[in-house]
Amino acid sequence: MKWAVLTPGLAVLLGGCVGISAKKHTYSSMGGTAELGGATVGVQFRPEGTKGPNMMLSAMVVGGGFATFDGPFRWRIEALGESGVQEKLIVHRIRTKTSKTNRDEWYPEEHLGFSKAFRRVKGEPGVSRVRYEIPGLLKVKPEEDGRLDVWIDMSVIERVGTTRKILRFALDPDTKRADEMVFLPVEVAKSIGSNPEDWEDSMWD
Repeated sequence: MKWAVLTPGLAVLLGGCVGISAKKHTYSSMGGTAELGGATVGVQFRPEGTKGPNMMLSAMVVGGGFATFDGPFRWRIEALGESGVQEKLIVHRIRTKTSKTNRDEWYPEEHLGFSKAFRRVKGEPGVSRVRYEIPGLLKVKPEEDGRLDVWIDMSVIERVGTTRKILRFALDPDTKRADEMVFLPVEVAKSIGSNPEDWEDSMWD
């Protein structure tokens, strides 16, 4: 895989929120989620590439028109646990392999190794969550590269100890609809007292 510094993949229209009629090329897990340290763990992707009309830029919102969203991808690990049980998640190593292009690579370890804390999920008593975004972009395209296998060496730090394991995720190319999307920048969320990690962005799969 090739890795890139994270850059905005979408453009933004002036004014208020505008809906988009679109489809996205993404990945879906064949085996679903995995378990580590009592937490349910999965991998999610957000396409940052586009095919079709050019988007326009402003400081507020993105939207408008029809487009096909594709790789490269922002990607993250999401883990759901129990409040007060799991405390932090650490990713140590990541390996990726594509089926069609047969690219078998390790993600640079120097960008990993940091920890993210589990936080209580608003409106879901007793549930905690961590979203661990991998720095940079994953430069794959589902239609061109085919199935994606991901091995993640990670640890869940619990109140009573630490569990470390290598989890494997087998991901199939998928095409989905992506309509009526609204994206707010971090500055807007902060101004209204919302944490970006609490957003439910439909572009993540």
